[in-house]
Amino acid sequence: MLGISDKIKTLILILMILPVIFLPQTVGNEFLSNRFTRPDKPVAVASKFTTEGYTKIAENNILELWINISTSSVRIVDKRNGYVWGDVLEDSEAFNEMNDVWKFIAKSLVMIEYFDERGISNVMGSADGQVDKRFSKIQNGFTYTFYFKPIGISLDVTVELKDEKVVFSLKKSSIKEKGSFTLASVMFAPFIGSVVSNEIEGYIFVPDGPGALIRFSKPAHYLNWFEKRTYGKDYGIENLTSVNDLRSRRPNDFLREEPNVLTPVFGISHGTKNNAIFGVVTSGKEYSAIVAYPSGILSNYNWATAKFIYRQKYLQPTSRSGAGIQVAQNKMNNFDARLELNFLVGYDADYVGMAKFYREKYLSNLLRKTTKTGNVPIAITIIASDIEKKVIGYGTIPITTAEDMKNIVSDFNKMGIKNVKVLIDGWQSGGVHGSKISKVSFEEKIGGERQLLDFLNYAKKLGYEVYFVDNVTKVSEKQINLKKEVGINLSQSVIYEERDNKDLWLYRSYYTNVKLASEYLEKKSSILTSKGITNIAIKEYANKLYGDLRYGSEFERWQALNLVKKTLENISSRMNSLYLYTPNDYTWKFADGFLETPMNNSQYLFETDTVPFLQIVLSGSIDYYTPYINNSFFSREDILKSIEYGALPSFILTWVDNYKIKKTPLWDYPSTKFADWKEKILEVYNEINDALKNVRGYKIVDRIVLEPGVVLVVYENKKAILVNYTNDIYKFDKKLVNPRSWICFEYNSANLVSGVDRK
Repeated sequence: MLGISDKIKTLILILMILPVIFLPQTVGNEFLSNRFTRPDKPVAVASKFTTEGYTKIAENNILELWINISTSSVRIVDKRNGYVWGDVLEDSEAFNEMNDVWKFIAKSLVMIEYFDERGISNVMGSADGQVDKRFSKIQNGFTYTFYFKPIGISLDVTVELKDEKVVFSLKKSSIKEKGSFTLASVMFAPFIGSVVSNEIEGYIFVPDGPGALIRFSKPAHYLNWFEKRTYGKDYGIENLTSVNDLRSRRPNDFLREEPNVLTPVFGISHGTKNNAIFGVVTSGKEYSAIVAYPSGILSNYNWATAKFIYRQKYLQPTSRSGAGIQVAQNKMNNFDARLELNFLVGYDADYVGMAKFYREKYLSNLLRKTTKTGNVPIAITIIASDIEKKVIGYGTIPITTAEDMKNIVSDFNKMGIKNVKVLIDGWQSGGVHGSKISKVSFEEKIGGERQLLDFLNYAKKLGYEVYFVDNVTKVSEKQINLKKEVGINLSQSVIYEERDNKDLWLYRSYYTNVKLASEYLEKKSSILTSKGITNIAIKEYANKLYGDLRYGSEFERWQALNLVKKTLENISSRMNSLYLYTPNDYTWKFADGFLETPMNNSQYLFETDTVPFLQIVLSGSIDYYTPYINNSFFSREDILKSIEYGALPSFILTWVDNYKIKKTPLWDYPSTKFADWKEKILEVYNEINDALKNVRGYKIVDRIVLEPGVVLVVYENKKAILVNYTNDIYKFDKKLVNPRSWICFEYNSANLVSGVDRK
């Protein structure tokens, strides 16, 4: 067999003619679409704000904090360059075009959303004349007591100056509600850093997938704004059966889910590498959302902030059939809100600087510096067994036996690939979708416990690490006791999720009670360790965050977060190595590997760029892997993106041909047979390894888009990788980069000054 197999060619053709779900924003050049990053040219930006009419409250060596005491509008002066940050100018056309409610919100320290007695939501800003304001100065800041008189809600907000940041905080104990109105959410200084239309160069950064930019632009008629819950939906409250999100027209029928917000951050850049705000939620993260409004949504302002959610609507059943009405939560979510706005200047005032700042200032205790260098690993997930639909009932079929696994790793050894992480999924009795989540048992049809342990020892002798994959969180009805083990939401219904295609077998997935899921993982890891299995990979558990709200024994989302952290801490201390799938940031401390790393954002129409914020943060600390390359991530562009982002290769494999698993829940994996992919795996691995072995174990310290489709990535060991996605030869500092290729070289900053050929 030469090159790529006919089956893979057929698969590529099929995927090429599939209807496009997302509509990337394109500007005449594919490398200016929102799948890539556009070039930035630093542009000097002058602030339109002054401190006239404001009172200086606090000052340090870096910042000054000013306040208009009558409205609660904030100004921040960055003493490093004199830049003044503000919200809105009241004499501007864009301000005067807003209605009265949003005029007040735009110059408010606090915006609240509230529910009336019918559950209808409204908004109000602290600058509103109907709000009683009591101001008091404290050391390095101030506190406001706001009484939203028409709705009977009051709260205390504290603002403090600390080094290069301004800290906003709200203790839940200060929130008081009188009457029939209830607090839904709070935003701090929502319009700080806002920009009218495209009056200056700059953008909003949001942590969507690897990261996305929303460049300041003229008003456009989008269907919606960006709003995503940190750590994903709260499955204990939110309805998971809704099908299409109009912001992207994405049906819920994909092998790969829409990316979650894994980190509670956002950013606003005024003039690339001039001035930037980088916001980080440090308390109340599990009840926060990142929001961004591009120009044309509600107003002509581009603005972004974090939302703190105290109540949501949920379905209150009114009949046994499941019918009901939408009502607001009665009980307020239990958390104190804290948002830190960091102010960046100069070369660090862009998304790269934000990623480095987050890594160094906030994650020093969550990210461990790796000492691993040299040849990079490849992750191969082997599907061992699964359930198969039969005329009557179902049974388990072997897909890759322990003996087959030996043949696969033996071939990897013969191919000269020495650093392999082997992940076995479906090793349990019943396979991937049929194994009971509470039990540790080995599927006999693939060789049982004895042969699997024999394979484990065989792989170890070759120098390969073997991980046993487990999932106790999002499972099929065959794996869980629906009366005893499933999670319960606020509607007192079981927590489940459906795919749109009801012709699928097992189109509905259930979410396990998080306390039971944690208990099962603890027990299983202990049993596996006793058998000599010291590496484990856990699906879903580190990515799905929800409580269990059964009446009388409520276990809330914040409690679930703490339990997940404690459980993973125990497992990681017991295990030699722990891999997690697309984990939320509170679990990174325990992970040795990050699987299914998002490489694309949601590609909403208003997202103009994809940027590797997440990968910059993770680089040099955790091995992070691509989505399965043989599952729609195998184009030339994808391989180059893996190299550019520093992501390690990952494949999902079976021994049998895919037609043999067409009656299993795995039927929609298009091409997984090892024999079909063997040569392509070697080709892909060798290329990615040739590039990344030079920088493995080192942090990304810079990323520069030199031209549309030409990207330079710089590492702390003074090595750089230049990726050329275009169809033309690119010349850089007397070096030639072939079309759709890359080079690695020693780097110094003079390269940029003298070496870029822009002809």
